[in-house]
Amino acid sequence: MIVSHAHRFIILLPWKTASSTLHARLSALNDSPYSRLYYFSRYLNRVTHQHIGCAEFAAYPESRLGYKTAAFVRNPYDRVYSGFIQVQRDLRTQVDAPFPSPWIRELVLQQLEENRQRLIAADGDFDRWVAALPEHRIRAVGINTSFPLHPAHYWTHLCGERYVSFVGTVENFEHDLMAFCAEVGIAVPPRIDRNVSGNAVAPVGTYRYTGAMNAASIERINTLFHDDFELFGYRKIGA
Repeated sequence: MIVSHAHRFIILLPWKTASSTLHARLSALNDSPYSRLYYFSRYLNRVTHQHIGCAEFAAYPESRLGYKTAAFVRNPYDRVYSGFIQVQRDLRTQVDAPFPSPWIRELVLQQLEENRQRLIAADGDFDRWVAALPEHRIRAVGINTSFPLHPAHYWTHLCGERYVSFVGTVENFEHDLMAFCAEVGIAVPPRIDRNVSGNAVAPVGTYRYTGAMNAASIERINTLFHDDFELFGYRKIGA
C-alpha cells in the first residue's frame, strides 16, 4: 500500500492494476513503512507483500487513522490474462529477489513452484491454465501469497460494503488519477509508467486480451469474477 501522512491518504494495490506505476508516480509522497516485497506481517501473522486487501488492511494501525482510501481496478478479462503473464515473469525474477529471511524465501519458492507446475500442466496455454485453476485458488487469500488473481473487490469492499472512498479504473487511469489527486489536494505527478507491456490499456469500453482466449475461458472468468463485473460496471462478454 501507499501511505501519505502529509496528505492523509492511503492507496490499496490490487495485483495487475498499475500498482508499479502508482508507486513510481507517488514515491515522493509515500511514507509506508512496509516492504513492497515479501515480509512477515505481525498484524496478520503470515507472509504478505504490498498487495494487501481491505480485510488485511483492517488489521493494520493505518486503517484507524481516518485517511482517505483508494484503489484502482481493472476489467477481469485483461486482469486475468495479465496475471497469467505475471506468473511466468515471477518464475524468472523472484528467485533472485531479496528476502528478509531464509524461511520466507523457502516459502515463496514453494509457492512459485506450485505456480510453475500449473503452467507445465497447461503446457503454457492460457485457456488450459484458466480451465484448471481451482476456485479456491481464486477466492482464498493467503494460501499462495505469490498467486496474483484474487477478485479486485477484495481491495475495495469489505463484507459486501464499499470500504475505500475512491475507486479508479486502469482503463481510465490518467483521468481517474487526476480526480484522485484533486480530492486529496496534491499536484498531478509527472507521467511515469512501470511494468507496462506495449499498449497495455485498452480504450474505455473495450478489452485488450479477450481475443487471446476461447469462449470457455471467457465464461469461466465471468463466473469466477462475477462480483467484479457487477460492482465495477464492466460488461460481460456472452452474458
